[in-house]
Amino acid sequence: MQKPIKIIIFGLGKVGRELLFQLQNSGLNYQIIALADHSGCLTGHPLTTDQIAIAVQTKTTGQAIAILAGSLPLERLPDSFAQDNLIVDTSAVRDPDWSVALHRGSKLVFANKNALSSSWQKATVLFNHPEIRYEATVGAGLPVINTLRTMTASGDQILRIEGVMSGTLGFLCSRLEAGTPYSQAVLEASEAGYTEPDPRDDLSGFDVLRKALILARTSGWELEQDDFSIQPLYDERLVGIPVAEFFQRTSSLDHTYAQEVKAAAQEGMVLRYLATISPQGGRIGLKGVERNSALGALQGPGNYFAIYSQYYNEIPLVIAGPGAGIAVTANGVLNDIIALSSV
Repeated sequence: MQKPIKIIIFGLGKVGRELLFQLQNSGLNYQIIALADHSGCLTGHPLTTDQIAIAVQTKTTGQAIAILAGSLPLERLPDSFAQDNLIVDTSAVRDPDWSVALHRGSKLVFANKNALSSSWQKATVLFNHPEIRYEATVGAGLPVINTLRTMTASGDQILRIEGVMSGTLGFLCSRLEAGTPYSQAVLEASEAGYTEPDPRDDLSGFDVLRKALILARTSGWELEQDDFSIQPLYDERLVGIPVAEFFQRTSSLDHTYAQEVKAAAQEGMVLRYLATISPQGGRIGLKGVERNSALGALQGPGNYFAIYSQYYNEIPLVIAGPGAGIAVTANGVLNDIIALSSV
């Protein structure tokens, strides 16, 4: 009988907790040997069902793992890194360092985009590694990363990628197109759970930039953040103010975006927040697209990726579907775990 795969989950937010639920229903032979957040970690050989349930309940109520009986400082988490142990990063930690895990032969699955989109010097070791998967970093559960890896492995040459890569900003564009004022559309996106607690984390375009970098690097292009131009969906008047004040002042942009929507409509266009990526760099921002095109028909939080390559040149390979959502993101992570468990 195959030995159970030993899993460490770093980050017990919504995706991490949903992953635990999906693991229970997966039929995968596994053990949870550690749970961690920014405050500390809980380890076991393995953790018991009760320990996991208490940790989940603690995080659901907004508390930290550090308050749990038996928890350890986060610096002790590497004690659980070992050959073939599988570490899942569903956190939002800004500058994670997984060098110790790789040195000890652990496998890695990422939903967190930060390590993969850091400087190329730091990130290079994470790409084309046989025991690292990161499908859920782009397009939630859509098979975008796997498709690019398969294409490049087969000798195809990626030429250009275009796409709507933010479910949050896709939702916003759909609401603006429907005549909803910008301020109301941002509020709706926040209340629906599509945005980060500070919507500017999404509206800045930085999340799309991280995804674009990951796609570029998966395609073999060693790009950096400075190789992209980004158009944020707010202006300098809303920079650096508290979140509550930001919501109060978003109405100052209602007229601006209503006019942009109107101007696009007069030319038979609709606005989409589009990323265009090439070996030289890219552009991220609003762009008018034909109303009757595939991109123009895209609604709500849907994602759309058009991959142009040596073999898919005149007509691109297209992947489209839900690009946001806790369940689909966790399922993308689970699929990576399953893939690595058989390696």
